[in-house]
Amino acid sequence: MDNMSVPTYHVVMDVDCTSHPIMVDPEKDPYVNIKQRLYRTSSFYKDFKQPDDEPATVMDKCKQEVSSMCACTKERRKKFLYKLFPFIKIYQKYNWKVDLPSDIIAGFTVGIMQLPQSMAYSMLADLPPVVGLYMSFFPVLIYFFFGTSRHISMGTVAVVSLMTGSVLSRLGPQYTESVPGSMWAANGTETFLGANFSSDLSTTTPGAPPPHLLSRHEIDMQRIAIVSSFCILVGIIQVIFGACRLGFVTTYMSDPLVSGFTTGAAVHVFTSQVKYIFGLSIPRFGNLFQIVFTYKAIFSKIHEVQLATVLTSAVCIVVIYIVKVQINQRFKDKLKIPLPIELLVVIAGTAVSHFAKFKTNYDMKVVGEIPAGLPDPILPTFTGMGEYFSDAVIVAIVAFAQSVSLAALMAKKHGYVIDSNQEFIAYGLGNIFGSFFSCYPFAASVSRSSVQDSAGGKSQMTSLFSAALVLVVILIIGPLFESLPNCVLSSIIVVALRSMFLQIFELKKLWKVSGFDCMIWIVTFLAVVILYVDLGLWIGLIFSFFTVVLRTQRAKAVTLQRISDVDIYADDKKYMKTRQNPGVRVISFNSPLYYANGDIFLRQVFTISGMKPQRVRKEIKRFGSVAEFRRNTARLQMTRKDANPSQSHGGMSNGTSDKDSNDNSATLVHHIVLDFSSVCFVDSVGCKVLNQLFNDYRSIGVKVFLACVSDDVWSVLKTTGFLEKYEKNVYMSVNDAVVVAISEGESHNEEETESSDSGPEEIESRPEDRLLAGQPR
Repeated sequence: MDNMSVPTYHVVMDVDCTSHPIMVDPEKDPYVNIKQRLYRTSSFYKDFKQPDDEPATVMDKCKQEVSSMCACTKERRKKFLYKLFPFIKIYQKYNWKVDLPSDIIAGFTVGIMQLPQSMAYSMLADLPPVVGLYMSFFPVLIYFFFGTSRHISMGTVAVVSLMTGSVLSRLGPQYTESVPGSMWAANGTETFLGANFSSDLSTTTPGAPPPHLLSRHEIDMQRIAIVSSFCILVGIIQVIFGACRLGFVTTYMSDPLVSGFTTGAAVHVFTSQVKYIFGLSIPRFGNLFQIVFTYKAIFSKIHEVQLATVLTSAVCIVVIYIVKVQINQRFKDKLKIPLPIELLVVIAGTAVSHFAKFKTNYDMKVVGEIPAGLPDPILPTFTGMGEYFSDAVIVAIVAFAQSVSLAALMAKKHGYVIDSNQEFIAYGLGNIFGSFFSCYPFAASVSRSSVQDSAGGKSQMTSLFSAALVLVVILIIGPLFESLPNCVLSSIIVVALRSMFLQIFELKKLWKVSGFDCMIWIVTFLAVVILYVDLGLWIGLIFSFFTVVLRTQRAKAVTLQRISDVDIYADDKKYMKTRQNPGVRVISFNSPLYYANGDIFLRQVFTISGMKPQRVRKEIKRFGSVAEFRRNTARLQMTRKDANPSQSHGGMSNGTSDKDSNDNSATLVHHIVLDFSSVCFVDSVGCKVLNQLFNDYRSIGVKVFLACVSDDVWSVLKTTGFLEKYEKNVYMSVNDAVVVAISEGESHNEEETESSDSGPEEIESRPEDRLLAGQPR
């Protein structure tokens, strides 16, 4: 037995109970077993990470793209055909026996609803009502072939109509019913003034009409020409955006921004209809402060209100509201299709106006001439595009945002996927085609899409049947609506705005969820209402981006402590049973680290650690070395323990954190662990900040570790050269970093404890007492 060699092992115990005890053979590498559990990130990548692909040069990428585009295999041709014409793939799975009857019923239901809405929204754009009927036919056909959504109803919408009307009010000729002192007429037709009326009137001989006085038809043709050019420009922009795969642009328009924008636009739409409801002749004002000038003009002419028009509007609004809200919505489960109250009101209003002769007896404004038949295709003039190019970009994005968000909602509800880039192309091609037939930009309607879905529509086949019904009206029935009062159409628009105004009640919920979202809603709404739709949208976007930066600057670093029962590090202010590791501070930062918040990050780390490197360096200089400074600090700590024997640093009491263990003055920090699990990216400035932090703390004898670094952040740290100096300070998990920090700190603690035995008699007047207590020197 005496000659037998007995192997010797060392038992390594983990004093803070974060790891199990292990036995280490001193003849072998003592870190072999430890590496099975404690991983530096560099070692982990070396053992498990696949090698990175060599970055391709720009020329190689261009060659790959060109070769990919030029490859014309059978599979690629088939894929391209299905992508460009989604209806082919959709109708390969179409159940004609089951789905077709549903689409027919839904199509006629939507078509009945579309007739009055299209005429009303066309009037909102300051165009003849028949233009709205054209928009419900021509662009809808194109979307059938190129669109990917099966359940949205395309055509006229309030916001786009309003923005189109603002372009016409700025660039097109304006309607005027009277010349001061006289009323001109030609062959019984009312006459209107061109854009140069003021200069023409001054050069007119007495008793003769102004030279540039235009008939209503001529003014309509000029305005339609401008709208056609505007529509084709919007279509071209949308096609370019779709081809460049910019369908993601709507991600920058958050739900609070869109809600505030549409509610503000609803205020403009409502204001534009007040003059028709009261029967007043008020010109359309410029974009900036339009609402203020409009209501000022309304109150200045309030004595000219037509009682017959007001009564007709009131009756129509009440009837439409009762049927739509109190009947259709309340009993929608029992009604197979909603009651087409808008169409019934239009028919009734036209009949009563015709037989009671509202225009003659009460001077009530009516729709007027509606030409029968399809319009002749006319090539847009492309003149003056530079004057409304910015408007075209905004309309293209707004129309796309409203349509694609609704399409995505319907697709999620019915379990299929849409292509946002293809949607961009479909909207653009529809606008380009519609521009040849007197149309202005179109979009998806929320109300009609909801009706189409509730009526059982299965596909865009519904749009074909609704377009067929509109075609019958254009060809045959259209002229019968010439006696329809304008106030009836305005009543339809006013009631339709109800859902937009109800979005105001979202503010209370938004405020509870996020104050920033609530502020985005309010700022966007006020900017749209006070200024105008286009400028308000830009202000809302800029403010939304600003809040993103502000949120990262308001991010707070927090101290993490270990919950011993589950071995998880969490915020001790929010969780119980946490334990502080003496001499180690674990700090989490829940924000990207970049140029806008780098200084904030530094200040917060200095505050939480309780050690500002600049101040500590002055004390180290006073003592002559870091070791001397730490020895004197150890004496101070021993004195405090003797004075407070009940204090136990790092312990727990009654199931909660020992708050004394969180006191930064209790233990001199020798390691800081930065939890980067919530840091999604770091820029070059953030790397410089980390370099500064590591260097500052190294100068005062404190080591800094990084933990839970993502692959993207790691690659940035590697590219900037940070890892050349501090690669061994980066660990895979917080627990790994803390275990190593405690192990390295034990030797320092032993030295400081031995030095503290010399006695604390010289401590009272030493400046580090004030430093550790957080007091100024």
